Amino acid sequence: MMPHSTHTHSLYLFSSVRKRSFAGKPGIRAYRIPVYLLCFITEGEGVVLIDGALCRIRPFELFLLVPGMVVEISEQSGGFAYYGVFFQPLTLVKGKGNMILSSSISLSGFLLPGKIPVPQPQQILQRILQMYESSREEGNKDRLSLRLQLEQFIQAIIKSAPEPAEQSDERINRSIAYMEQHYTDKINIGKLAETAGMPAVAYSRLFLKVTGCPPVEYLGTIRMNKAKQLLSKNHNRVKEVAAAVGFRSEFYFSRMFQRMVGVSPTIYMKRETLRVAVASSLDFQQYLQALGIEPVCVLDLFHYPGLGEKEYAERFRSQREQLKRSAPDLIIADHYQMDFRETLKEIAFPVILDLSVWDWKRNFLKIAELLGRESEAAQTLTRLEMRTAEVKQALQQALGDRRVTVMQVNHRMIGIQGTAGHPLNELLYSDLALKPGAPGIGDIWRQEMLPESMPILETEHLFIHKHHVLAGSERMYQRMIQTSTWNRIPAVPNDNAKLIQNWFVMSWTPIGRQTIMDELMELCIDQDSRQKRLNMA
Repeated sequence: MMPHSTHTHSLYLFSSVRKRSFAGKPGIRAYRIPVYLLCFITEGEGVVLIDGALCRIRPFELFLLVPGMVVEISEQSGGFAYYGVFFQPLTLVKGKGNMILSSSISLSGFLLPGKIPVPQPQQILQRILQMYESSREEGNKDRLSLRLQLEQFIQAIIKSAPEPAEQSDERINRSIAYMEQHYTDKINIGKLAETAGMPAVAYSRLFLKVTGCPPVEYLGTIRMNKAKQLLSKNHNRVKEVAAAVGFRSEFYFSRMFQRMVGVSPTIYMKRETLRVAVASSLDFQQYLQALGIEPVCVLDLFHYPGLGEKEYAERFRSQREQLKRSAPDLIIADHYQMDFRETLKEIAFPVILDLSVWDWKRNFLKIAELLGRESEAAQTLTRLEMRTAEVKQALQQALGDRRVTVMQVNHRMIGIQGTAGHPLNELLYSDLALKPGAPGIGDIWRQEMLPESMPILETEHLFIHKHHVLAGSERMYQRMIQTSTWNRIPAVPNDNAKLIQNWFVMSWTPIGRQTIMDELMELCIDQDSRQKRLNMA
């Protein structure tokens, strides 16, 4: 007897097309989506959170929103205008002698929730306008015609989908699949090359080109990721985990795990309940606070210029005793504490982050992983990115073409910040897109000079930090403001040369970056408003 065959079809029932707009309002507003909605933006630009994911909104972009989604819009996003196509997806199942029609809870093919890429948005808009006009015609009761228009519209979206990106090399994929299946075995380059069907040297070269790392390192990452999963489960012992991921020696596994992950397997197993201290000159305690963790002790052992030997020795002793009393399980430290590694190791295991590459976000994510706070870190970064987009828009509107220069004055030199190479520079001139003053310093992170060598800075806003005050930065500052070039800087006579906190340190953490943006808003926008009121008086 032949088995009964069934056929499934997707249908889309038209509901309505509406033209909507709303202005920006104070505070963050959250909307829970009750229906299926294709939303085509016609005016406005900003950022919103869709189910916790950051989305940039621009005109001529299309979004699919489905029931249960939560959309959060901030006050800085301004107003939006859009056409909304409301519909209901259905599933029609045809069997022998019967048909079953049911509401669809999933959408087929390319039509997935979120932003939908459309290479020809004008054509999409024309179809929406056609449905909009048809639905508004007086006495129009031809729902079948509208449903067919909706079907054609959705098919046009699906057909306009860009071609998928070219996949990575199939030979490399085969070898990676082999690693995933046999990571517990002893695997060498020869076996991997054989799996890929290539000579060993050519395989290693191609693997590095495709993945960005050597095969052995990639295999090690697979093993350590599996180990982290096993260590996160209760009642697993390190020896058992080592054997389960292909290590015959527990000692060698522990050494490799610590080298690749940053902490020993024993510490990693307790990562969500660790007592953590911070030794940092860069406010790393704010990394922990952004993750919802309060450190048991915060210290900074660096010997700052201008601090006498006797005073420093007492400060060092006091901080060391405080750290010992706090009894931490782990110490998070920055590279300024490198010389004190042995001192820290006497109390608890120190993780000293490598800051040879000035990547504040990588540090944050590394700490989040070590402490089992990956989800909190992702949420923090999403909120920060949303706030950054808001501040960028507000500053662009307030400042226009006015330029911004940042300077640090210490006891030896004055330093003018460049546009890259440091977390602060990247925040100001990349993330917030502020216009740098002239002469341009370029992509170097800072150019230092004596005050008498300072050029006339063509900038309408000048922000200055006095660094190492105990060592004499005030004297260097006074030398600078007495030079002949000082009063020729446009920011100076307009009272736009302002002293700031240590933005250089603050730019290393999410909380610090938030504070910098708040201060920029106050210094630039509030001051701009005051100046406009004075001009009108």
